[in-house]
Amino acid sequence: MTYQERFLSLRLETRKLRQDCATYFRAWESQKKKAERLEKENQKLKKEIADLKKKLGETEKQLDHEVEVKEKYRGMLFKTNQKERTPETNKEKRKLGGQTGHKGAARKKPERIDRKKEVYLSHCPDCQKKLKQASSFYERTVEDIVLSLNTIITKYQIQRQWCSHCQKEVHAVPKETIPHSPFGLNIMMWILIQKYRLRLPLKLVAASLKIQYGLNISEGAIQNILHSLKIRLGPKYEELIKEIRQNHIKHADETGWRINGQSAWCWMFSSPESIIYTIEETRGKGVPQKILGSSPPGVLIRDDYASYKKLDLPQQSCWAHLIRNSRERAEKKDSSKEMTGLNVALKKMYAELANIIQKDLTEEQRGTFYKVYQKKIHKIINANYTAEDVKEIQTRITNQNTNFLTSATGHPNSPEQFSEGLPVRNPFLK
Repeated sequence: MTYQERFLSLRLETRKLRQDCATYFRAWESQKKKAERLEKENQKLKKEIADLKKKLGETEKQLDHEVEVKEKYRGMLFKTNQKERTPETNKEKRKLGGQTGHKGAARKKPERIDRKKEVYLSHCPDCQKKLKQASSFYERTVEDIVLSLNTIITKYQIQRQWCSHCQKEVHAVPKETIPHSPFGLNIMMWILIQKYRLRLPLKLVAASLKIQYGLNISEGAIQNILHSLKIRLGPKYEELIKEIRQNHIKHADETGWRINGQSAWCWMFSSPESIIYTIEETRGKGVPQKILGSSPPGVLIRDDYASYKKLDLPQQSCWAHLIRNSRERAEKKDSSKEMTGLNVALKKMYAELANIIQKDLTEEQRGTFYKVYQKKIHKIINANYTAEDVKEIQTRITNQNTNFLTSATGHPNSPEQFSEGLPVRNPFLK
C-alpha cells in the first residue's frame, strides 16, 4: 500500500470515528437530560411520601384520640352492673337472688277494684264429674290494660257566633284539641311519649299507632305534629327556664344521647317546681351557661363534672356521688388501708353534717361549724397519701373543695327539695 492510499484510509476512519463520537455525545446528552428529569421527579415523590407519612402520623394520633374519647364516653354511658368475680373460681362473691335474712318485697295489691268476677268449674277437670258451686273461695287480683283497635272519631258542630261588641264572628275551641289539627291531644301525647320518652324513631312510632289503634299516620304527619307542638309549647318552655333561673334551688345533670347514630348529650335542669330537658351536641360549660344565664341567684346542686365549676353562682356538690365512689373502692379486695380509713371518715363527716343541718343555728354558730369542717376538708386535700385508690378520691375532693359545705341559704328544711342525700339548709353560711 502506497503512502497516499494509507493516508486516505486513515482519513476515512477518522471521519467515521468523528461521526460515532457525535452520535454517542448526542445519546449522552439525551440520557443526561432524562436522568435530570427523573431526579426531579424522584425528589418530588420523596417530598410527597414525607408529606403522606406526616399526615399518616397525624391521622393515627387523631384516631387514637377519638378511640380514647369513645372509650371514655362508653365508660360514662354504659356502666356495667356485673358483680366482681373471684379470680380463683370466676364466680360471683355472693349467690344470686335474695340473701339470707333479706325481707322479701312483693308487688302491692291495687287499692282500686274496677270489676269483680266469680270463677268456678262446672265439671271436674280430671274425671269430668259434674260439680256443685261452693261457698268458700280464695281471691286473686289481676291488673291489666285495655286494648282498643279503634280510634274515637268526634265530629264537632262549632257554632259560628257573632259578637255585637267586637263586631266580628267568634267560635269556641273544643276541649282536648288544637286548632286546625285533625288529631286529638291524646294522640299527640302518645307521639311525644313514644318519641322522647321511649326514644323511638318516627317509623316505629307510626307502626305502634297502626298496631295498637289501627291508626294510619305517616312519618311526615308525625313530624308536622312534633313541629306544631314545639311552636305551641315553646313559650311554656321559656317560662320553665325563667322559673329555674330565678329559683333559689337548682339541679343540673347530663347523660349520653344518640341522634341518627351520632353522639349527643341530654341535659336536665330542674328546680322544686319545674324541670326541663335539652338535647345538645356538646357536654361543655356553654350549655349550663345558656340555660341558667349570667349570675343567677341561688345554689346549683350538681355532681363533680368539671363543666359546672366556673359557673358564676354558689354550688353544692353531691355527697352521694362521693360516698358511693369511696365505698366502691374501699370494698374492693385489694383496697388500701388508707382508702378504708378515708371512706369511714367521709361517711362520718356526712352523718355529722346531716345532723347539724336540722338544727336552727345562729350566724356565729354557722361560721364556727363552717371553719371546723373546712379544716377537715383541707386536711384530706393536703394529706400525703401513697395508695393510688385513695388518691383518686382525694383528687375528687380537691376539685370540689368546700362545695361540699354549701347549701341553699335561708330555705326551709324540706328534704324533697334536694336529691341524693344533700344537706337541706346551709348550717354555716348566712
